[in-house]
Amino acid sequence: MGDIALLRRRIHEVRLENADVRMFVPENSLVDVVTPETVRPIISARFPLESAQEITNTVLHGGRKIFSILVMLDQVDRIEYFIKRDQLQARDIDSLLPVTKIDLRTTLKDDYIADQFYLSQWEFCAPVFTRKTIPRIFDRHVVLPFVRKEWVAAGAYGAVYKIDIHPDHRPVSSDANIEYVRKEIAFGDGTYDNEVRILSTLQCLDHPNILSLLACYTHNDQHNIISPYISQGTLRKYLKQETRTTVHHSETFHLIAGLASAVWAMHEFVFGSDQQAHKGHHDDLRPDNVLFDGSRLILADFGLSSLKASPENSKTTFKGRQGFYQPPECADLGHPYKEHGATRASDIFAFGCMIADIIVHLAKGPAGVKEFEEARTFHRQPITFHLFHKGNRANDAVAAFLEKTATEFGSPVFGEIVQLVVTMLDLDPKKRPLARHATTKLYDITIAAFVEQCTPLFVSLKSSPHAVIEHARFLSWRRSFDASYYFTLPRPTTATAMLESIVDTLRQMKQALDDVDLALAGDCRTFLDIRRMNTELINSLPEPRRAAAESQLSTILLKMISSSPNDIVYDSLRTAFGDSSIARLAAAKRQILKVEGDIGSVVEIRCRVLPNSSGLRLRDRENIGPFRLARVHDGSNDVGRLVLEEVIKYQDRYRLKRLLPRLSKLAELLSGPNLPPELRVLPFYGLHDNVKTSSVGLLYDLGEVHQGVPLSPELESLHQLLSNRDETHLPNLERRYSLASGLAEALAALHDVEWYHKDLTCHSVLFLPSSDRQPHWKTPPYLIGFHHSRQTRDDFSEGPLAASQDRKRERYHHPDYLSKENGQFRGFRPEFDYYSLGILLVEVACWNTIDAIMSSHTKEDNRTFAKSVVEEKLDDLKFSMGLTYAGVVEQCLKGVKKCGVMAEGVPIDAQTNLAVRETITGPLKSLLSHVQEEKRSSTPTQKRKADDEGARPVSKRLHV
Repeated sequence: MGDIALLRRRIHEVRLENADVRMFVPENSLVDVVTPETVRPIISARFPLESAQEITNTVLHGGRKIFSILVMLDQVDRIEYFIKRDQLQARDIDSLLPVTKIDLRTTLKDDYIADQFYLSQWEFCAPVFTRKTIPRIFDRHVVLPFVRKEWVAAGAYGAVYKIDIHPDHRPVSSDANIEYVRKEIAFGDGTYDNEVRILSTLQCLDHPNILSLLACYTHNDQHNIISPYISQGTLRKYLKQETRTTVHHSETFHLIAGLASAVWAMHEFVFGSDQQAHKGHHDDLRPDNVLFDGSRLILADFGLSSLKASPENSKTTFKGRQGFYQPPECADLGHPYKEHGATRASDIFAFGCMIADIIVHLAKGPAGVKEFEEARTFHRQPITFHLFHKGNRANDAVAAFLEKTATEFGSPVFGEIVQLVVTMLDLDPKKRPLARHATTKLYDITIAAFVEQCTPLFVSLKSSPHAVIEHARFLSWRRSFDASYYFTLPRPTTATAMLESIVDTLRQMKQALDDVDLALAGDCRTFLDIRRMNTELINSLPEPRRAAAESQLSTILLKMISSSPNDIVYDSLRTAFGDSSIARLAAAKRQILKVEGDIGSVVEIRCRVLPNSSGLRLRDRENIGPFRLARVHDGSNDVGRLVLEEVIKYQDRYRLKRLLPRLSKLAELLSGPNLPPELRVLPFYGLHDNVKTSSVGLLYDLGEVHQGVPLSPELESLHQLLSNRDETHLPNLERRYSLASGLAEALAALHDVEWYHKDLTCHSVLFLPSSDRQPHWKTPPYLIGFHHSRQTRDDFSEGPLAASQDRKRERYHHPDYLSKENGQFRGFRPEFDYYSLGILLVEVACWNTIDAIMSSHTKEDNRTFAKSVVEEKLDDLKFSMGLTYAGVVEQCLKGVKKCGVMAEGVPIDAQTNLAVRETITGPLKSLLSHVQEEKRSSTPTQKRKADDEGARPVSKRLHV
């Protein structure tokens, strides 16, 4: 019997006193007390051998609490009564606790023992809080496992206590240092059920900026909600504290963006694809209902909130508790005071007020917040108001104060957030942005602020080629980042998680740049972490934007390549990018830079020259539009080498001497085994110097695959395809997007290596036949017609169309290029090439020549004709090819819009090329990617139909 007395003492010792001076046994404390060594002797002494083992196992596997209660009552013999009533269910007997007094009397067959058990069991039944959110109703005897409680405040509906929950009774995964608060709500208050319902629903999102719910219960006629204790208090308390000067404003913007994501999640609640979407609004957004934990603003207090299924009207009755943040549509300020309905737009107004106070606090501290409040003051007798509106009209002091604060603060991103706030405070609820738009804009501003921190750090390391390359990668990501992508995602929490990941990477990037040792900046290993972070940022972009980033990077880096033999950027670039598109284009640019400024004779030209007097000769010529197919014979065989020739006329040998250096540079660009495929040009074979006809032929090699006898390959230019179009086999939308994107990419790549085409027409787009005899427009296009092209830095120019004098081709050229200024032609500008591209894109969209498309305008001069194309065809393109495609054409024809301010580290002369990547090549690539993605996701039958050119799924709609 001594064993049971010892066990009783040990059970007594593990009991703890809670904050209400009641005793409880922690959930896991009996495991080390009620062990096989302590249980087996006690059971064996009281039960026969045939049942002792089963009883022992029952106690050790889910019966420790009932066994311990019986030990404390010295009634161990009655353990068998509980086992006999388990109905052979697969559950522990402890799961029967707490047992009602009636059931105990039936089970134990002794009212006195039953009553003693009933009172004793509550010490062993303290609730375990595991984030189960369905409201519980506790018996009045329940002992709560709160080892400490401290009064914090008296809220509008009851007291708030900070509590310390015993570790055994809190979630297993919770941090041991987390403290909790218990919010009391008076019994019968209708806000409890509403707040619990909304909080419980929002827990499904596990959103970091929405207050998490640990438990909710009713005990002793008092509703209770338990949630984590936020040590820094409310936003109101934050706004009364002095601004921390050591914290960059990007962190404050991040606080706001995180809170915005919580509002978005509540406004558009989506839990899963198989769940019905809901829409809600908080209806009481004010500083008292937002908590600050030092790194996050947390949305709380949902007592007045609403959450309904999406088909339902989101409008609810306004409860009038928002103070200074009261939206204008929710109440009349006159007499009598009258309240109206509140919607999600009302939340946006209140949130705009909150953002305004936060950024004023950022700029001017708590004194500024008070000054801002006073600036909003107006009177409606007998009341003085400090609202952000004046009822039916705007409170002009708000915008004036914020704009003045932005000017004084100095950061461009501060001005952006002020502009957003002004739109959120629009008197018309319909003109306010949706929560998703406001959130993504705030994250965009936050990211811009972090970039603002990193940029000068990169610039300070510009002596290191590795830093220059990583800065270029960073800039290419930033210029390709598009926040609008994220508000198209179906789930707010998904978008927020992705944006938070980007912010976290930028924070690490800033720290890594701060930690760079200048003495080691020449070592590429110093930048490995920064390179990894850049890769993470680029990989975070959606696929079309990743491609845009690569294009941006190529443009930025190529502008940094020089002809210097000690170009450390070029050497580092080759090491960093290996055999990539960027490396190949960089090598091509280096080649043409090496011959920049050379003036020489035919003998000095660094390519194969075929003079008439040599053994090499051209014969078997066949016209392909303005070009000719020919074979080069050197006497070694009868077949010869198949080439394509385009002819440049010159007036005299002096003109030829001026022409040859340009041709030498062209040869450097187009010849050699390392010709970048990104340029989409045929390899340069050589020059044919024909003295008799005062002409030079540019010879392009057609490659081994097209060599042979007796037939020459069936080459076709885009002009031939358009002129001889087959109405039964027109290219579908994907093919047209693909051709348009390919042409734009090729021209942009030419400009990146600093070369102008200068005569881009449908004649200078060539298609080679494919081995499987598919239509030519299914094969990749090649650019030819370089007879008029030159390097961008070359001062020598023949003027427009001097080589061909083909007046029909004037329609492809910008009117400014064709006209004279002070008696002379204007110098060529990159925009002129993109104007030509714009005309080509119109032809591709309509699948016809520009002369046929604009047949009613043949007599117009070039400037009027250009205006007619814009006025008549852009609207047609919006319908047939989409708004994006039409926008690209408009950019080409009206002039590429350049960014007003270039980031530090970007060469000034890269401005046009980067604008092209953003407004022309990027959108076209995105269009193509979108169509291809839709095609991949379609059914096999649909895919076969889309690939069936005879079906022409979009031909009628596309025919303009």
